[in-house]
Amino acid sequence: LCPDAVAYSVLITGYCNEGRLKEARSLLMEMAGSGLLDIAFALRVVIESHVKFGKLLTCLNMVTPLRKYGIVIPSQSYSCLISALCEDMRPNAARGLLQWMIEDGHSPSLQVYNMIVDCFCRRDNPKEALDVKVEMTSREVKPNYDTYQALITCLCRLGKSLAGQSIMVEMIESDFHPNEAICAALVCGFCKEGDLDRGELIVKSFVLDFQIRCNESYNALMRTYCETRSTAESLALQDRMLELGFVPNSETCRSIIYGLSRRPG
Repeated sequence: LCPDAVAYSVLITGYCNEGRLKEARSLLMEMAGSGLLDIAFALRVVIESHVKFGKLLTCLNMVTPLRKYGIVIPSQSYSCLISALCEDMRPNAARGLLQWMIEDGHSPSLQVYNMIVDCFCRRDNPKEALDVKVEMTSREVKPNYDTYQALITCLCRLGKSLAGQSIMVEMIESDFHPNEAICAALVCGFCKEGDLDRGELIVKSFVLDFQIRCNESYNALMRTYCETRSTAESLALQDRMLELGFVPNSETCRSIIYGLSRRPG
């Protein structure tokens, strides 16, 4: 009697449940070599078990010959592997799997693209993240709020706040309204770069255009003014912020007191 896909799958699942991944891989390769077509379930179990036990490299080395057999890796399995690679901060490997996914005829979801964009951003590599954004757009996958926030936050953190502002403009044109986190990223970025006028314009724009009063941005601007500008300029900024509806809190007061003690009069 020749074992069928069900027999193989039952045995493979048992091995995976006990963490005996070598035996599970061996059976899976035997199953693939025997010409059985219904391999998707067993393959998914093996891949998810390798991810669970932290055997990513071994799993990737297994996927390569399977593809040479002509076996199409299920979309769900690709997503599982890409997610694990992104959690492991390996965006280049995740992007390589994304290409395999496309070659196998799958259409990557927005969530998959966002995982890779976010991983590149966390690795301080906005160029690759922007390339992935261009690629997803070319495949008619529309970026969403998470895509834009990851890019803007990364660019501002790396001293490229003008580029981050350009991404925000694109975001608004795509009918996504920015929130306090994006406002804070931009203002803190411009303050770090010493462009306080542009930082103030961002604060004002968020109040007038989106009715968002971001206290973190307000305090970041006040703190930088008190550290780098004269007392008169800092107090003038405070007056302008009051006109926009901001209410000073303990952090604001600390910044102003520091500015006064630093530069009396």
